[in-house]
Amino acid sequence: MNTYNTNGRASAQSGESAVATPFLTRSPRLASFTLSGATLGSLMLLAPTALAAEASSDALETVQVTANRIPQLQNDVLASTEVITRDEIDRLQASSLVDLLQSRNGIEIARTGPMGNQTSLFMRGTESDHTLVLVNGQRVANSADGLARFEFLPLSAIERVEIVRGPRASVYGADAIGGVINLITRGGTTPGQHAEVTVRAGSDGTFRQNAQFSTVEDDTRLSANIHHAESDGFSARDTGSEDDGFEATGAELRLSHDFSQRATLSLGIANTETDYDYDDCNFGTSEDCTGEGSQLVLDGSLLTHLNPNWDMTVSVARTRDEYENTEAGSDAGRVASARNEVGVRHDFYTKVGTLSLGIDHREESLDADGPFFIARGYEVDSRYATGIYGSWQVQQQRHHLNTSIRYDDDNRYGHQVTGGTSYAFDLTDAQQIGASYASAFKAPNLIDLYSPYGSGNPDLDAETSTTGEIFWRLQQQHWHVGVNAFQTDIDDLISYEGPDFTPINIDRSRIRGVELSSGWKGEALSVNLAMTWQDPEDRDTGKQLKRRAQRFARLDADYALNDWNFGATLRGSASRSDTDADTFSDTRTAGYGVFDLRTSWQVMANVKLSAKLDNVFDRDYQLVNGYNTQGRYFEGGVTLSF
Repeated sequence: MNTYNTNGRASAQSGESAVATPFLTRSPRLASFTLSGATLGSLMLLAPTALAAEASSDALETVQVTANRIPQLQNDVLASTEVITRDEIDRLQASSLVDLLQSRNGIEIARTGPMGNQTSLFMRGTESDHTLVLVNGQRVANSADGLARFEFLPLSAIERVEIVRGPRASVYGADAIGGVINLITRGGTTPGQHAEVTVRAGSDGTFRQNAQFSTVEDDTRLSANIHHAESDGFSARDTGSEDDGFEATGAELRLSHDFSQRATLSLGIANTETDYDYDDCNFGTSEDCTGEGSQLVLDGSLLTHLNPNWDMTVSVARTRDEYENTEAGSDAGRVASARNEVGVRHDFYTKVGTLSLGIDHREESLDADGPFFIARGYEVDSRYATGIYGSWQVQQQRHHLNTSIRYDDDNRYGHQVTGGTSYAFDLTDAQQIGASYASAFKAPNLIDLYSPYGSGNPDLDAETSTTGEIFWRLQQQHWHVGVNAFQTDIDDLISYEGPDFTPINIDRSRIRGVELSSGWKGEALSVNLAMTWQDPEDRDTGKQLKRRAQRFARLDADYALNDWNFGATLRGSASRSDTDADTFSDTRTAGYGVFDLRTSWQVMANVKLSAKLDNVFDRDYQLVNGYNTQGRYFEGGVTLSF
């Protein structure tokens, strides 16, 4: 698997989950604002009054955990957020997390071929390692290059995806410049014993199997998930002559228990093993490129209600991943990394707001070797960092205020102080305007600092950013619309432009953008629109940042008719600046539009059939210059519930 994209940046992602129920009565808000999915610009022509006439009176109450590390009704979160539920994951029939996230507000994906190949995620035009990706609140990026492997994150194991756009460094520390994506795994919620088995088959020799079991008895909840997926795939390179396949097998186990009304203990373990093929290895001379990897995530938390207005959460986690590549029949290197984390947070609920104080500590280590290393491995193969943070959330009548500050100390690059403040005002019961300003930073990874290839720079500073944002949002019963305008300035970007490609701090970038979100959810019809306009600019050259479009959008529309459901997704993007895969010169990759269809039939209470046809018109397009994407693709399956 490739380690870098062509603009020299490693991809990355990472966050934190919690049990929401004990907190819900503490939120004074009853309505929430949901920023989900995407739709056509023409939907904005629909009159709000006409839509409201069809809506039911039930308020949508979506709980969001990730933004401030405590459960909140989504309308109380003063940030651009989105929650993708399990129901939506099942309805969309997405093949992977990449497909689920592609073209949502602020999110672009670049992948060099089929599943298992290098995947970069750009949020709000920031670099591919400026988004923090979490599993149950724990970082999952590799310690060497800051890259989160999407193949280790199967959709079948995910209960909900929480997206927070914009900087959250004052809450989470390093890497959250563009935003945070938190993947919360499935757990038992319904009393009794329940099981679900899904079997699917599709084009390109694709097969997927998943089994989910849960039991809820009194105060104890236990769930288990087993999944397997394999595919012959397609050629990663547009000049390739053979298919590049993928296979992944994994399991997750989760246990939680309530100790009366005083405390909740939650424990989880997840493990995934993968095998994948890719192209352009051995300095681009071979298609005989294979790899295998594994990831283990252990996490535990204890939420204690010390008194009616004081909660304490203690969390621990361990993440270990390993991957090994073979290129043209020869060893191409092995990297194994481990991360241990521990954190303590206190939440105080007072008449003047919620005060949160916390401290977290993480230690990372590496075990790596490869034929191209100048020595056996990294000059320095471990690091540790400690962060202390506090936040204050206030709601007084129509006024909402959220402010936070954090101090981080890393033994390899030094310390950083970040902060943020958000304010919102309720114009009416349905309308809100607000603004925010926050700073963030990205810590140099161990390849940047101590590359075993001989090009590390231990004197690198952290990349730093500031983001200003204004927003307006409206929810009218089951119809909503929101507009967010932002500007992010990033300094001291790490660029491999020093002598012998040594990384140095030189680059600056500025991203200005506007996000539009709108949607309607009725008894039968639901539509969601996400449209993003942005200007991601390299301030040193005046050029558009690579692999980021100035415009992209997504529409999801679904209709329920008795036991049938019908849906369609339209997603598209304008052209992007890129690097030619063969000559390494500057080029542009053309824009695209892709149309997907799906349907499902609830045959009986415990049997559901489903099918989808992706890329209906077999559009030939690329996300990365020189690398293929999926052509027309059919998949169908059956789900049995017990």
